[in-house]
Amino acid sequence: MKRSLHTSLFASFLAASLLLSGCGVVQQEPAATAGAGNVEAAAVAAIASNPATPLEGASIVLRVAHPDNDTSILEQSWNCYARTFKSSVELYSGGEMTCEIFPNNQLGDATSCMEQCAQGTLDVCMSLSTGSLAGWIPNISVFDIPYIVDDIDAANLLCEGPILEELNSDLEQKGNLHIMSMMQTGFRNLDTMSKKVTTVEDLAGLKLRLQEIDAQIAMAEAWKAVPTTVAFSELYSAASTGVIDGFDNCNHILLLNSLYETVKYVTETQHLANVVVALISNETYSSLTPEQQDVIDRAADDARRATIGVVTANNINVIDTLQSNGVEIISLTDEERAAFKDACFDQSKESVLSMVDAGFYQRFTDAYASAKEMLGRAQ
Repeated sequence: MKRSLHTSLFASFLAASLLLSGCGVVQQEPAATAGAGNVEAAAVAAIASNPATPLEGASIVLRVAHPDNDTSILEQSWNCYARTFKSSVELYSGGEMTCEIFPNNQLGDATSCMEQCAQGTLDVCMSLSTGSLAGWIPNISVFDIPYIVDDIDAANLLCEGPILEELNSDLEQKGNLHIMSMMQTGFRNLDTMSKKVTTVEDLAGLKLRLQEIDAQIAMAEAWKAVPTTVAFSELYSAASTGVIDGFDNCNHILLLNSLYETVKYVTETQHLANVVVALISNETYSSLTPEQQDVIDRAADDARRATIGVVTANNINVIDTLQSNGVEIISLTDEERAAFKDACFDQSKESVLSMVDAGFYQRFTDAYASAKEMLGRAQ
């Protein structure tokens, strides 16, 4: 499966480079290659050689914002998404459409960019958690129930089917936004500064920085921890100075802003699916012709697949990086992880079901079970 993904990505972007190199979309053709490693390198080169500046002569220029540095499409997942999206938009539109990319939060943080998209002053933004959309579409809060998802592949199947269509229909009407992509990039674990956590009891009294989401606050309280609010931009300082005793996040996020320097232990609770979205202003999307909307949809599919591939690799490689920097990775048995779930699931679920449609919750769990069955992983 992994080899097939790499090969299909290479074929797609090599085709793009050959087709568009003559009109300036790709300024340097990837060299002819042979072998698996060269296939991957050529796929990367085909995207990376496409300049981030808009394609000259395009009649439609989409303004795209993301939080990552524009340095590597292999290490920066949202840079990968944005650059792949741009390349595919130019390819599928025949040069009629292009993107102007604003990396590194140049236009504001993720929440600000989401609001700009909702107002129609920005075309595309990304990196938002599902919880960011709950104000418009409360049903999406189901993703915030800890341990409701335990299989990343099944979750990503779920995120491209009828559940996405239902959420999108609501969001277009209530938030003036259209979800281009929704995907799980990993599981959130517990990261602590000084105390080693192996059981729920170890969390008693610990100040845990969490997102300001009801289900996550209920989770921390059920664990007898103290939920604490800290902006992500202030997380390094809060962790370094004792304002918090720990936080939760995906392992690869620890490499951002050198957060791993503040962490001594990572306990792989895998308590929450980190599901994120890339959005386009519905004002922009609805102004396009059906053919142009198809360009957006296909380009977003390409970007989603590429990003999932990059994140999957980074989730594996980050373990070695963390360990080499003195971070202890604490693996849990199924029974040990189940104890964390048993202590918080009902309380968190109750906090979510008070806001969402019970019918949607059932459709969600049915769709997730079907996805697991499709993968041969039904329990």
